Amino acid sequence: MSVIEFDQYPIIELDEPEADLIEKVGNYLNQFGFLCVKDPIEARVRIDKDMENLQDVVDVYYGEDAYTGEGSVFHGTYSRFETGGNTGVEQYFEFFSHLLGIISRTLGYPQEFLQEFSRQEKYGLYFYAPEEEYVESIKNSNREEIVISPHKDRSLITLVISIKGLEGYTQEYGWFSMPDREGYLIVQGGTLLQKITQNKIKANIHRVRGHDSSKALFWSNLVPI
Repeated sequence: MSVIEFDQYPIIELDEPEADLIEKVGNYLNQFGFLCVKDPIEARVRIDKDMENLQDVVDVYYGEDAYTGEGSVFHGTYSRFETGGNTGVEQYFEFFSHLLGIISRTLGYPQEFLQEFSRQEKYGLYFYAPEEEYVESIKNSNREEIVISPHKDRSLITLVISIKGLEGYTQEYGWFSMPDREGYLIVQGGTLLQKITQNKIKANIHRVRGHDSSKALFWSNLVPI
């Protein structure tokens, strides 16, 4: 497995000059399908507590097999929020809005493009919470064992709050580690973003090795089982 040193990873700072930010986001999403960004809402600190109050939990198809394109079902549950009316999740909505605006401008569209598209397609915010039974079943997995097979998220973008053993893939690098770095979040392009951009932005192919400790948010309209 190819492993890239972290200083080569795609990292952005949201307060960078506009031209630099747009250029980096475009390059990183085109090359890698993901980027790393500093956590401005302390999601890594608050996510567990926020998840305790989730309602309207549904099981959904969360992704597509990287090789067959068939739908995959995650070992977990999701709570969906269509608007920012829930004050407990308002900061997450604001952060997604900020990210969607940056990506819209990167694509050469007005800042509101992906937000308007999301409203038309009824995209919402899904919180992913692993099922305890699933977590327990893989707790003693070998560090080299692949516990989540290669796939692409069926989302516009996915915000990975925390995960260990995450690996990405590109033709240039092959498989490489995507480290769970304290203070940072991982923004992944999904299949819906790839479709909207007519493959200009590739959905990030990824898998998990060793132990699934994932905490993630999906901006999408996921398909119920």
